[in-house]
Amino acid sequence: MSFDILSYVIEAKEEFDRTVACKHTKFDDLYPYMLEHQSFFWFKRHAAWASLLTTIHIAEGAGADWRRLFTERQLSMIEGKVLDKEVLDCWLETSQEPDMEKI
Repeated sequence: MSFDILSYVIEAKEEFDRTVACKHTKFDDLYPYMLEHQSFFWFKRHAAWASLLTTIHIAEGAGADWRRLFTERQLSMIEGKVLDKEVLDCWLETSQEPDMEKI
């Protein structure tokens, strides 16, 4: 069985990016009745963060070079593993995004 583990990391990263940017995600489709509930947005962020960390953990175990998909600042946040104010405020504020076209 052969598959590209990095495609799953990219998908999880894009989903987290969209979540932090308050854009529509697949998670919204799972729970459409929750969209107007105030705590839904926090739950959605935590679920996307957990998904990203889990996907990275699997990629790491498979020996995939997932680090090149993230900026240095994002890598620092990932290594911290805690979804805190810095992650929510600064995740998208990166001056040099990795070039996804070269991956």
